[in-house]
Amino acid sequence: MNELFLILPILIPLLGGGIIWMFRTGRAVRNTIVETVVVANAAASWALILNRPDGALTLFSFGDSMPIKLRLDGLGSFFLGMASVLWIFVAIYAFSYMKDEEHNHMFFTFFILSLAATDGIALAGNLISLYFFYEMLTMVTIPLVMHGCKKSDVHAGYVYAAFQIGGAAFAFVGIVYLAVTTGGGDFTLGGFVTADSGERFMLEAIYFVMLLGFGVKACLFPLYRWLPTASVAPTPVTALLHAAAVVKAGIFAIMRLSYFTFDPGFIASTIAGKAAFLLACFTAVYAAVLAIREHHFKRRLAYSTVSNLSYILIGVLTYTEAGLSAGLCHMLFHAIIKMNAFLACGAFMKRSGRAELSDLNGVGFKMPITFACYTVSALALTGIPPLTGFVSKWQLLTATASAASDSPLAVIGTLALIVSSLFAAVYMLTPAIRAFFPPKGSVSVPATEAPVGMTAPMVIFAVANVVLGVGSAPILSVCGKIAAGLF
Repeated sequence: MNELFLILPILIPLLGGGIIWMFRTGRAVRNTIVETVVVANAAASWALILNRPDGALTLFSFGDSMPIKLRLDGLGSFFLGMASVLWIFVAIYAFSYMKDEEHNHMFFTFFILSLAATDGIALAGNLISLYFFYEMLTMVTIPLVMHGCKKSDVHAGYVYAAFQIGGAAFAFVGIVYLAVTTGGGDFTLGGFVTADSGERFMLEAIYFVMLLGFGVKACLFPLYRWLPTASVAPTPVTALLHAAAVVKAGIFAIMRLSYFTFDPGFIASTIAGKAAFLLACFTAVYAAVLAIREHHFKRRLAYSTVSNLSYILIGVLTYTEAGLSAGLCHMLFHAIIKMNAFLACGAFMKRSGRAELSDLNGVGFKMPITFACYTVSALALTGIPPLTGFVSKWQLLTATASAASDSPLAVIGTLALIVSSLFAAVYMLTPAIRAFFPPKGSVSVPATEAPVGMTAPMVIFAVANVVLGVGSAPILSVCGKIAAGLF
């Protein structure tokens, strides 16, 4: 396929967002445009994945050493394919969820533009291109966080913007340094920055600063605080922020940094690499404790996301092929699991007007489809076989156990995964138990089952958790090939 087609996954949602903004059509027409755009985007994305161009497409350049370049490799294909499919189902959910909300034209405009930015991150061929679309994603998601325009929404938007822009500034420092000292370079598995690329101390410092910069979106401690605050956003936004787009863009960027920019073998031997690994281990356990302590349903799921993002990083920051493969697997499966959990949470909040765990008592009998789907996700994230979460957590545990032979620190990663998984059983299953097995004498809040536009995506994600768990072999094969550079 010609390299010019690389622009399509970005161009289609950009044009779609512009059409929605300029032509203030009725709800039915607008929803048709949105779903047409996300389906067309998915078709174009998968056409590129299945017929991947060999070359790159340069859009423009900031000087001679900073071209904005699009190129699709195995890692980018994985992220592009994941995002393009998830957006279809979230859009369907959003049509019902946002039906009676205000400012819907603005909401769906930025909802579609955020897809363009996410696709740009997947297609970025070098660090400056990644940074360009990374910042674009921040800019187009700020209005989504602030959508309700209440004081709490505006505050959440400010917090979100401060963390995201500040983190990107840290990453940009490293990008400029590498452009000056190494001339930059395209993403290549194995990296182009080696121990011989400059003074070792500076390279270690630049790597760690960039990891912290990208670690804002990936919610590394202590940079995670924006995520629970951003939970005030509408649930379709929360699902994308916490499961598919923003947080996974941070994980994706760290994968690019650790395996496709820096030589992972070099970084694994450095203090910076070891510190990054230990930080991910601490974040996984610490956030799991915060999730158990949180009584607000959606914020509990937000802290759960913080913990699970560091599950992925524990695998990735072993700097091994098995670790990258396991991280990719959990990146996908966590997106499916947590997307379903947030959609169920949003349906409950929408239909009951409540948000606390104590409000869940017995509500499973009033919203059986919603909480059956939530329960599947809770079991999956806990790691119950044969669901998706068990498969990806097993891969992560295998990767850290294998790495322990070369790095004793990997044992800490294994322990962190086990402990945080035990905590996951508490914070994820408690809402399901309350919903179907309420305490004796408790009073159930008024609630009715969500409409089919909201329950249908949840059912699809619940079924996917089972089917992809049982039939995980093809996905594991693809993850392994990407990590080995064979795809």
